[in-house]
Amino acid sequence: MRSSFMQACLGGLVASWMTLVKYTTRWDILYPERAQPLIDGQHGLIALTFHSRFLLLTSAWKRSYQHPHVLISRSRDGAVVAWTCRWLGLSTVRGSARNAAKTKIKGGGKAGREILDAIDQGGCVVITPDGPRGPRQRVPIGPFRLAKLSGAPILPCTFTVARRRQFKSWDRFVLPLPFGRGQIVWGTPVRVPQDMNETGIERLRARVETEMNQLMAEADRAMGHAPVEAG
Repeated sequence: MRSSFMQACLGGLVASWMTLVKYTTRWDILYPERAQPLIDGQHGLIALTFHSRFLLLTSAWKRSYQHPHVLISRSRDGAVVAWTCRWLGLSTVRGSARNAAKTKIKGGGKAGREILDAIDQGGCVVITPDGPRGPRQRVPIGPFRLAKLSGAPILPCTFTVARRRQFKSWDRFVLPLPFGRGQIVWGTPVRVPQDMNETGIERLRARVETEMNQLMAEADRAMGHAPVEAG
């Protein structure tokens, strides 16, 4: 895991598996009317999905959509994910949503500046809000502060598949298997007004977290799996 060569090889294997699953799964897309106006607008946005479903991330995205910039931790595991993104043609931002959200529009940390630049250029910044170490299926306030700074909408998205292996890791990580059925479930987009105070932001955060967990639980039940409770 310390070898750049091994990280690149592992990243290539993961990217190949994600591509295989994407194109061999029979997808049902739920609530596309929530996402399509934002996608069609071709303006910058912030997408949220839980860490356990990372291997399904590209299944919801087409080349005609906004270019994805994936926020990835600076850990060794994050290096493999960064290589995975490179093989898939995705851009990466190394850092955390918590720290990036402390930036100012005209200064601050490198990750924060990269996120704001990506949004200004009409890109999609993808954040797994409960990664890299949890708590599971909890959404911190960082992405909402970024949305306030940037003016970009937040678009939640969850996934599930019928054929899968689930690990006993902190996030109950899902390894999707090809040639099955799956669901892509779009959540309700939200915007954070520039003048919203911390109390208002916290209400938005709680609402989005609750909806994401409800949508994923419903999707898992539809695919024959017991829902995973938030940590």
